[in-house]
Amino acid sequence: MTTPTTLDLTKFTDVDKYLKQLELKTYSIKEIADIIRNIVSLCKEGLFVDDFNDDFYKNIELIMHPETGDKISLEDCYIDLTYQRVLKLKQLVDHLRATDKNNNPMQYDKMCAGSIDVAIRPDGKLYVWDGFRRSLIALLKGIRYPLFSVYTHPKTNSIIDCRATEAFAFKKRNGDNETMAKEELYKSGIVFQNPKDLKTQNCLTESQLDVLKTIPDAIKSLAGFAEFEKYLHDNIVTQKQITTSSNIISKAWELESTVSSYVVLGTAKLMSLLEEPNALSWTYNITGRDDGSCDFLEKFKKYAKKNNMTNLTKNRLSNMGVATIAYRIATSVFGIDSFKEQVELCEKLGFDNEGQKILVTAEQLKVAA
Repeated sequence: MTTPTTLDLTKFTDVDKYLKQLELKTYSIKEIADIIRNIVSLCKEGLFVDDFNDDFYKNIELIMHPETGDKISLEDCYIDLTYQRVLKLKQLVDHLRATDKNNNPMQYDKMCAGSIDVAIRPDGKLYVWDGFRRSLIALLKGIRYPLFSVYTHPKTNSIIDCRATEAFAFKKRNGDNETMAKEELYKSGIVFQNPKDLKTQNCLTESQLDVLKTIPDAIKSLAGFAEFEKYLHDNIVTQKQITTSSNIISKAWELESTVSSYVVLGTAKLMSLLEEPNALSWTYNITGRDDGSCDFLEKFKKYAKKNNMTNLTKNRLSNMGVATIAYRIATSVFGIDSFKEQVELCEKLGFDNEGQKILVTAEQLKVAA
């Protein structure tokens, strides 16, 4: 593991940043635990146990390595970040700080920890496919021989096959319990070739937007993944409308490192209305949008010179977030200031009378001012 020269890995904030930026590949769990052990502030708290208790579990309790017959050590285990969730250091530390009912620091808890799931790949290496955080807690609490549940991959499996099997099990175990973020479910789904997640990845690739380092050549990151995924897979707008909108927004706010999904989807929603025959009494030039030459881009560039994306996304109406932004784009970016046209747009976007009143009144006050 290479340490960036700009980071001080004795500081909590720098270690947190470093762990979140790890490339999507395999790492030794011991290496990661050792990095966390170097955080000075946590050492001073006394959160780490320096001497290993190798008799914490009796041999009769342990599952031995099916090939060697030896005890399995966490120091010999690896983690594959191609499908695992990003390690949240604060949550890990919160577990290390846990106390018992008498407010004494808790030791490694056998009942709560359960067993750590590992898979033995054909090269003989052991990979923790579920229990990454528990593995780190165990090592930091002085336990290197915890309970394991062991799965052995067929010897004929390739690395891709192994990853796909582990990722599928990881997603079923964690995703079905709704403990994983949408981004994490998508990331693991890519590894076992889930069609839905591959479609999402394809859309993100065409949009040049990254989520959890799954799009290496992306120029910006996407914020608000859940909404992005919903609009794509529910066919509320087309993939072409999403990718075109993404490219327009990226070019308009070219110095921003992150793009709001709400602005992308609001643009795509407005685009879909303008492409629908007779949906609106007014129109805008979206011909030639494949090469980014439509009126949208120039209008957005002009707007972006004086405004952040947050000017469009703040104070969204409840359950109508994307529609709110589509309306604001029409009025604030494209200058649609006619009362009649604003009401018409609200109706087409699905706002009720109360929503229409709030949005149109706010815009008409701007016109009057």
